[in-house]
Amino acid sequence: MEYVRLKYANNKLIDTNIKEHREVIDEYVTKKGMEYVGFIPVLFDANGKMMEVDLMFKKSSKDNK
Repeated sequence: MEYVRLKYANNKLIDTNIKEHREVIDEYVTKKGMEYVGFIPVLFDANGKMMEVDLMFKKSSKDNK
C-alpha cells in the first residue's frame, strides 16, 4: 500500500470544486501501474472543510498474475 498526501488550499474565494486529486490518481494509475483504493481525510479546518487527504494506492493486481 502506498499513501500520497494531498493538501488543499484554504482560500475562501475559491469554490469547493477541487481537481488536484485527478492528476495524482492518473499519474499513479497510468505511469506507475498502481490501483487507486480510496482516500482518508486527515485534516479539517474549523468549519469542517477537508484540508488534507491521503490518497491510497496498491500494486495493480494485473502485475501479480
